Amino acid sequence: MEIIARSDDYQITFHAAADTPSDTLVITFAGLPTGLESDGFGTDFCLAHGYDTIFTAQRINTQYQGLSLEDFEAAVAPKAAEYKTVVCYGPSLGGYAALYFGGTINARIIVAAPMLPAWPHLRNRKCADLKINHIPLYDVPKSEHIPVVVYDPMVVIDTNNVETMVEPAYPTITKVEVPFAGHPVLVSLAKAHILKPFILHFFETGEVMDFERPGEGSAIWHRERARYFLRNEPEKARPEFEKSLAIEGSKLTFNLLIQCLIKVGDLEGAQEKLDFSRQSDERIHQMNIHIAKQATTAGLHV
Repeated sequence: MEIIARSDDYQITFHAAADTPSDTLVITFAGLPTGLESDGFGTDFCLAHGYDTIFTAQRINTQYQGLSLEDFEAAVAPKAAEYKTVVCYGPSLGGYAALYFGGTINARIIVAAPMLPAWPHLRNRKCADLKINHIPLYDVPKSEHIPVVVYDPMVVIDTNNVETMVEPAYPTITKVEVPFAGHPVLVSLAKAHILKPFILHFFETGEVMDFERPGEGSAIWHRERARYFLRNEPEKARPEFEKSLAIEGSKLTFNLLIQCLIKVGDLEGAQEKLDFSRQSDERIHQMNIHIAKQATTAGLHV
């Protein structure tokens, strides 16, 4: 392990997979929440498969705004020059960072549901006080390689980010749509045993491997399908939430089912779930604060 750059706002750490350098260097960027760690998203995966890797970390809640294009290039370009192929890879905030910085070293770029939470267009009140130091994505240096963007087209915010933030910078991006995978699309692919071969294929060839999208029988697919219905057709959401929970227990899905029951007016069913939650010691049945407030407002006993 070698820390090749560090400040109060970022840390960039190199990890060698073996004594002899690999042909490909993979630079990864973490999503939220993360801090100034020396390893993180993708590090273990890359090393386990023989790829030298660099982990780019940001001080928590800074969203990489303390790392400039110039400082990133100065730190990483000398290492990148030693490799035949360089890949930038990240999910969510890490996906945004891979797109933002990847062009400075002409990297291949693969990202999942890229998002800058503090981007003014999103009007995210939680990030309202964070100063945006980065220039717009369409003004950063561009890689000659067409980026690959993996996302769920049913998640409105992710589709908007692709169309209004990414495509103005890279109009010819390769879109890999995975319906009902949710924002953490890589989790859905991992549970379906698709992620590993998909990512390794890209690392080796720079191309997108065709694959069968997760569907019926996937807990995440049923949950995200239910969340899609929950907005406008909540009566269709309930059986999908129940199918998801029958496949795999999940705190998120359990709470969303209660929200659904309240929304469709089945207060008796919602109260049964609330009672079960109080009696259960399992984390997957714990009530979250948001749903507890909804239940209280509906007159239910929490």
